[in-house]
Parts: sequence; structure tokens; C-alpha cells
Amino acid sequence: MTFGAWLVANASEGWNERLRKFASDRGSEWPYGSDAPVDYLKIIATHAEPTERKELLDIAGKALERWEEDRDSSRTKSKWSVLSGPVLLAGFGFVIAAILAWGIFQGRLLSDIAKPELARGLITFLFAFSTIAIFILVAIATFWMDKEEVKERFASAKDLITILIGVLGTILGFYFGAADEPHTRSALLAANVATSSPQVRVGDKVSVTGIVLGGVGPYDLNIAFTPSTSGGGLTPIDVKGFAGGRFAHEVAIANDFQPSLIGYRVTVRDANGTLTSADGAIRVVAR
Repeated sequence: MTFGAWLVANASEGWNERLRKFASDRGSEWPYGSDAPVDYLKIIATHAEPTERKELLDIAGKALERWEEDRDSSRTKSKWSVLSGPVLLAGFGFVIAAILAWGIFQGRLLSDIAKPELARGLITFLFAFSTIAIFILVAIATFWMDKEEVKERFASAKDLITILIGVLGTILGFYFGAADEPHTRSALLAANVATSSPQVRVGDKVSVTGIVLGGVGPYDLNIAFTPSTSGGGLTPIDVKGFAGGRFAHEVAIANDFQPSLIGYRVTVRDANGTLTSADGAIRVVAR
């Protein structure tokens, strides 16, 4: 900005009112487009009245000092604006490259992101973090932009933010909407629990059957008998890591077992610790 233009822009300053009036009175003689201080001083020395010449020269000297300070400040700010973008981008790229290099060569990044649930979470976190960082960057940058640049640059930033919000909303909606959480599964159930025969003779075998539905596998299955011992006794059955679905477990009735009605309970625990159970009975008769 030339000194003449600066003087007009700072017309509200009371101390330079007389100099501004002198410039407007001289019209075409005042060198509005010149950056050379001597041109302005020459006009004052040549055309000013002797009674006001010294005062106008003092005001002009003060105004020129203020103009040069503002111009130097503007140049420094402009230089920083030009350099700050590449420097910040280079620093951000270096940090990301260092993190990726550490994760690939020192950590377990490649093996971990092979798991779909971890990959989805990592992508969601990185995109959400980057989007929020851009929001903050744009908000802060508006306070350092020149007034002439704010409208144009913010319009471009607004278009970018609109795209990011759309993509982020799609990712979050799909991820959380399609997440396979335990509460979205059907309730854990031990169904159709029964024995392969309504009664069994002493010395024979019978199977306890049923189906495990819902919940989150793998499951722990236990078949306990009541009473737990009677004559020869019936040994409880424990199965760890059951995949789910239909089960059938054989129970041997010892030869010295006393004929009676034996109750049993099938208990199933899923991977989340949820429990379910079903009861039944085995009628043991003499041979």
C-alpha cells in the first residue's frame, strides 16, 4: 500500500487530519502512487504556506514512520503466511510417516489391521480426528487472515468441510449402524433339551440332547445331575469352547445304580458371560 493510499485509509486518525486535508487540497499534485517519501516531502516544502510548513513536515515524518512500520509488519505477516502452509504440511507429513514406519517395522500394525473390527475402528478414528483438526485449523486461521482474503478463502474451506462432514457421517452411520454388538444379537437360549429315550435301564446309556441358540460364541456347556451321586453316581459333563448349535452327550448308567428319577440341568454360558439353563429328568428302571 502506497503512502498516499495509507493516509486515506487512516483518515480517522486525528493527528494526521491536517496532512490529509493538505493532500486533498493539492489534488493531482499529491503523488498518491509513489512509494518514495521524498516525493511527499517535496510537495509539502514547495506548496505549503510558510506558517504551516514545519508542522506539516513534522506530521509527514511521523506518518511516514507509521506507514513504514505497517508495511514491514504486513510483509512479515505475508512471508509467514506463504511459508507457514508448506512448513506445517511438511511437519504433519513427517509425523504421519514416522508413526506409520514405527507401526509397520516396530509394532503390530499390519497384523492388527487385518482384523476387520480393528480396521473399522482405526479408519473411523483417523478420519474423525483429521476432520476435527481441519475444523479447528479453519476456525483459528480466520483470525490471522487479511480482511480481503477471509471471504474467498473461507468459501473454499467451507466446501472442503462440507465434503468431510458428508464422508464422516457416512462412515459413522455405517460403522455404528452395522456394528455387530452383543446387544444386537438374539437372546441366548438352550432349546429342545431332552433325552434320547424316555427311560433307561440300569447298565445302559442315554444321551442328553438340545440346541444352543443366540448369544456370542464360543460357549461353555455343563450338564449337572440331581442328586449328583446316587448308587454308582452320574458324573457331571463339562464342555469348554462349544461352537453352538445342536449337542448330544452320552450318559452311562452304572449296573449298581438304584432305579429312580434323576433330574438334570443344562447350563450354557456364552463369551459375554450370559447364562441360560434348561431342566429335564432321566427315569432309571431295573433291568
